[in-house]
Amino acid sequence: MSQSPTGASDAAEAAEALREMAEQRHRLEMIVEGTAAGTWDWNIPGGQMRVNERWAEIVGYTREELAPITPDTFFRLVHPDDLAQSNALLSAHLEGRSPHYDSLCRMRHKQGHWIWVQDRGRVYERDAQGRPLWMAGAHADVTDLQQARQDAANMRQRLQAVVDASDEVAVIATDINGVVNLFNTGAQKLLGYRPEEVIGRVNPGLFHDPDEMRAYLQPQMDAEGRMPTIFEALTAHAAQGTWSHQWTFLRKDGERRQVRLSISPLDGAGGSRIGYVGMAVDLTPLLQVREQAFVAAEKFAGAFSSAALGMALVSLEGRWLDVNDSLCGILGYTRAELLQIDFQTLTHPDDLHTDLALLGDLLAGRREHYHMEKRYLGKARNLVWGRLSVSLVRTENGEPLHFVSQIQDVTAQRLSGQQLRESEQRTRVTLDAVADMVLTLDLHGGIQYANAAATRALAGEGAEALAGSQLQEVMELTTEYAPRSPLDVAVLLDPDSNAVDLHSDLLLSVGAHLLPVDLTRAWLRDEQGQVSGAVWVIRDVTQQRARQREARHLAEIDPLTELSNRRGFEAHLQQAITRVARTGQSASLMYIDLDHFKPVNDTHGHLAGDAVLWAVASVLRHGVRDSDIVARLGGDEFAVILAGCSLKRARRIASDLLEAMRGLSIPWDQRRLSVGASIGIAPLFGGMSVDDAVAAADAQCYRAKAMGRDNVQVEALGLGAVDPLDALDASESGE
Repeated sequence: MSQSPTGASDAAEAAEALREMAEQRHRLEMIVEGTAAGTWDWNIPGGQMRVNERWAEIVGYTREELAPITPDTFFRLVHPDDLAQSNALLSAHLEGRSPHYDSLCRMRHKQGHWIWVQDRGRVYERDAQGRPLWMAGAHADVTDLQQARQDAANMRQRLQAVVDASDEVAVIATDINGVVNLFNTGAQKLLGYRPEEVIGRVNPGLFHDPDEMRAYLQPQMDAEGRMPTIFEALTAHAAQGTWSHQWTFLRKDGERRQVRLSISPLDGAGGSRIGYVGMAVDLTPLLQVREQAFVAAEKFAGAFSSAALGMALVSLEGRWLDVNDSLCGILGYTRAELLQIDFQTLTHPDDLHTDLALLGDLLAGRREHYHMEKRYLGKARNLVWGRLSVSLVRTENGEPLHFVSQIQDVTAQRLSGQQLRESEQRTRVTLDAVADMVLTLDLHGGIQYANAAATRALAGEGAEALAGSQLQEVMELTTEYAPRSPLDVAVLLDPDSNAVDLHSDLLLSVGAHLLPVDLTRAWLRDEQGQVSGAVWVIRDVTQQRARQREARHLAEIDPLTELSNRRGFEAHLQQAITRVARTGQSASLMYIDLDHFKPVNDTHGHLAGDAVLWAVASVLRHGVRDSDIVARLGGDEFAVILAGCSLKRARRIASDLLEAMRGLSIPWDQRRLSVGASIGIAPLFGGMSVDDAVAAADAQCYRAKAMGRDNVQVEALGLGAVDPLDALDASESGE
């Protein structure tokens, strides 16, 4: 039977289609071979899998070694920690919830190590109900790529750890377009932003004060009126290397911070510019310390804000300038209310005259401080007994500035006698719970009661009660001014005696130690109103006195150079003049003014000037004796008080100091800074004033300046006068 033309044509087309499919399959196989990828296909209902030879090679096997190949073959080779995730991805694809299967997992190589494999596949045939029938895919060995990713991640972590190691330096890196890509913990602390708010989102120009930058960029406007961006302007300075400048940064909360910003370029391995890194150091605390050092030392001496005692700064007219929370609690007023009234309004009328008279003594210089117990009128119309301690703060010139008042609420102590009679047992339980030592005494020193704290401190842990003992047998009180001279207990038990300051210099002898204490007394009266005994409350005030000593010390120290400041200098100079008057021993005053210091500040900034001042202070400190006093009077002016030192010897010391300062070379911003000095010397005489002594030495310093700087000038003694130490020097040297 012959074939019809139509049938022959269909057969030819089918044959051509089969040939093209074979060629296409061949090309695909060649492409797969060229990519070195392992391929697989999977008969899902039957569970059979076919893989190419490369699939087996990736895990170190041949296909024959793996046969028969099923999905279990794959599951056996996958790392147990990765299997669950791989199965979840596969299930999602088989169920039609994802367009393809894509899994990165570890597989065990025949040699025992793990390799990373990127496995991808897709269902290409489903039945009428959508169930998967055939699936195919490929996997590739990406161990090297994954290791490189891990190395990069580790490197990023190490880099982040390095830049986060110091939270005192803000480190901010950007790409070439100015987008932030690194923001360390120091930057978080300085600017208040979290890294996720900044990285990849903002330009570092966000952190600059807009008004400051507008003034800085205005001169750089081009002919078309376009100004460069902050990033463009700053990185232009850093194009060839690190550039530093002081700026104002704005925190996220709007607070302004002064910083020293250093910008450096970042280049890639090929030398191309890939970005910039900025390192900012917060200068604000340093600048604030300089600006507020004097006020802070005066205002906050003794931890004003956190003091347990009520504290206040009071104007010369009696108005409250500042009060702490403890005082508000004592009087029942808010801070705002107290600042609107004066202390006279709140003082009981019967106590006001005495208080004002003592204030008059302070202002007249007849006393340095005073203590009294007085009554205050509380907001709730209650009577508050306060133990008041007042001192006067003066300016550097000695002018009265304001009063500092410490007020302890002693209402309870004033009422303690009556309370003891009304509820002795309750009081004893309460007193045993407090840390202060509490004693009840008769007027002859007999101990009637001692609380637990007093018993432990005076007799030792576990000792029997002290009741019935004599006070002189168990304790000894002295003062800081005479620690080896015990106080007479009879004086302390005399209600009419105030010969001892019980709150500023009292010491309790405990074994071999002297403990600073504050003694509060409340007098007990009998039914006729006569004083019959006393209640003593003894408090350990070691920390309080240490804070007071530290505050006095800070008030006389220059915070930059750690030398005496002008206040401390004038006190030491007055002592030296007094010593000369008393002993007749020679003493000299050296006045030092730095040469060429202003250009250092003008050219390199105040931080550079501070570095020079610190170096000069070190030269002066190490160039004189430990007994000599070195002070910074202000700016670039220094002074040295040379006790027991003739003018001739002072000149030699000054010449040595001048030579040492000539050799100063302070490194700064890849430069070295130096200054000179002009020195004037004058003798100290008994009876002269501090101002006269300073003026005499300053006049010689002015002469040194007028004679070309960098020299020493000494005030000549009167005609025929001979300095005894000069004469001794001359005899020893044969002059």
